Amino acid sequence: MRLKVDKPQIKGFLETSFVDWQGHMSSVIFLGGCNFRCPFCHNRDLVLFPETLESVPLKYVLDRLKKFRAWIERVVVSGGEPTIHSGLEELLRMLKKHGLKVKLDTNGSFPERIRSLMEEGLVDFISMDVKGPIERYEKWCGVRIEKERILESIMLLKGSGIEHEFRMTFVPSLHSEEDVYEVAYLLRGSKNFTIQEFRPVNTLDPSFMSLSPYPREKLERIRKKTKEILFC
Repeated sequence: MRLKVDKPQIKGFLETSFVDWQGHMSSVIFLGGCNFRCPFCHNRDLVLFPETLESVPLKYVLDRLKKFRAWIERVVVSGGEPTIHSGLEELLRMLKKHGLKVKLDTNGSFPERIRSLMEEGLVDFISMDVKGPIERYEKWCGVRIEKERILESIMLLKGSGIEHEFRMTFVPSLHSEEDVYEVAYLLRGSKNFTIQEFRPVNTLDPSFMSLSPYPREKLERIRKKTKEILFC
């Protein structure tokens, strides 16, 4: 996998969010582009056509964050996939310089970058999406990948001591209950594994927009069993 050598452009900025950093209000920065092609992804334009989206100047973002400093001290850097950008460190250093805590959303395909960011103290929280069981990963992420790199990132976070979470989107017709439990066994011992509800909105593969999410009762049952697996 190759890095995109650039100064990452901000393609979206959410000033206030109550859901992107659990238990805290945060702002969210969205970087364009991704090395995965997950058919169920609901950020189609951000992933496939970031050049068509207007860029948000970093100065504007920092000015807004300064204005709301009394209420917001946390920023989530999301995507797309932030770690494909070679200039990610520069962006995070700027955020840290302004006294902000940083959460990184990642697909885990660049474990060496995750390790470097942690060692430099540029991230306070890392949220990694685990698409499904490792041995069939191409089915979930839509491209050929080096599966051992995904596993390396998982093991890195599990043993890091840094605050982190794992997430998996449970997609009708793509995942079975057994897929979720298989991932849960892999993540056993982790404190946070979130099963996310599939959203049939603006998906990379348009056919996925016709799918209905699993019933809430089914999701809650699976979440309960997943917790039992994690902590048994």
